[in-house]
Amino acid sequence: MSGTAGSGGVLTTALAVGKWLDAHIEVLHVAMDPRDSVAYVGEGMTSAMIEDVMSVAEGEAGERQKRAAEQFREACAKDGVKESDSAVGGGGFTAHLTSITGREEDAVAARGRLADLIVCCKPREGDDVSPSVTLEAALMDTGRPVLVVPPGDPAPIGKTVALAWNGSPEAAKAIRFGLAFLHAAEKVVVLEVEEAGKGGPNAAAVVDYLAWHGITASSQDVTAGAASIGERLLGAAKAAEADMLIMGAYTRSRLRRLIFGGATREVLAGASIPVLMAH
Repeated sequence: MSGTAGSGGVLTTALAVGKWLDAHIEVLHVAMDPRDSVAYVGEGMTSAMIEDVMSVAEGEAGERQKRAAEQFREACAKDGVKESDSAVGGGGFTAHLTSITGREEDAVAARGRLADLIVCCKPREGDDVSPSVTLEAALMDTGRPVLVVPPGDPAPIGKTVALAWNGSPEAAKAIRFGLAFLHAAEKVVVLEVEEAGKGGPNAAAVVDYLAWHGITASSQDVTAGAASIGERLLGAAKAAEADMLIMGAYTRSRLRRLIFGGATREVLAGASIPVLMAH
């Protein structure tokens, strides 16, 4: 949670999911270390100039931390959330704000490994690199599912869930991580995209698998069409009136993981509904 206006929707969604699952929510705010700001301003600066840059960065970080704390307290008061940072004698729906200084992507990668679900804001056009790098760290470095929430006022999620399926291990992991949402949904539709080299079970097998879990689902083949895979998935999800999409996250290269695969990148850019992803 950055403390900016756009982070309120992420907090609201996280608290809504936590209330539904009777879970503990750790809200993480990471303030940039003022010393790191010097790396972005170039060489040849005097010590006085460096001190000025660090002072400004420290002031901005303090303001963001203050806003994050205010947003957290207001949201907890509105939803009647009990604040607690201890599991001793606990259980039930609680929340806690953790504020630390460092690199956001490093903190998310480390702390996210002990989270059942990570909720991140969808990077927006015009954002600096930080939200994208943080999302990449959450997806690629934690082994945990990530719920990517679009900016703006959040709407209820999970009534109609679309599930993107291409037979891959990533898609299978996304199903496993998304079972709680799939169980709660009133309608589930499996969107099948056949991709060369992926192999694996087809959508009919996924429908049968979900039935063994007590989940009724239908399937739709969205392989054909002139549009890209990402566009077809988003179009089919919209046609199904889905308020949530579950899919695997893919990359172009093992060496350059920051470059997401085409469908993943398109969905992240174009989705207007929350997307649960797993890698």
